[in-house]
Amino acid sequence: MVITHPHHPLRGRSFPFYSRLTTGGVRLVRCVREDETLLTLPLAWTSYRLADDFERASAGRSLWRADDLATLRAVVDTLLERGRSDDHK
Repeated sequence: MVITHPHHPLRGRSFPFYSRLTTGGVRLVRCVREDETLLTLPLAWTSYRLADDFERASAGRSLWRADDLATLRAVVDTLLERGRSDDHK
């Protein structure tokens, strides 16, 4: 199993698979480190995750999903509105 999350310090490292589990609705995997301790990671951060429809369709040509951009826009709008409210106090 390879850690694939772009910001994980062990990205690109391969570890022997140990087990899968689900906690709080999050699918996790465990692997064995060199010192024989277990490392638990979200399945989505590893080579064991499955590509979703967006990833297959975009084939790496798009950095952002439409849903993520819409969420970002809502956050920015909220922050801008807060800024406007603070200016009028």
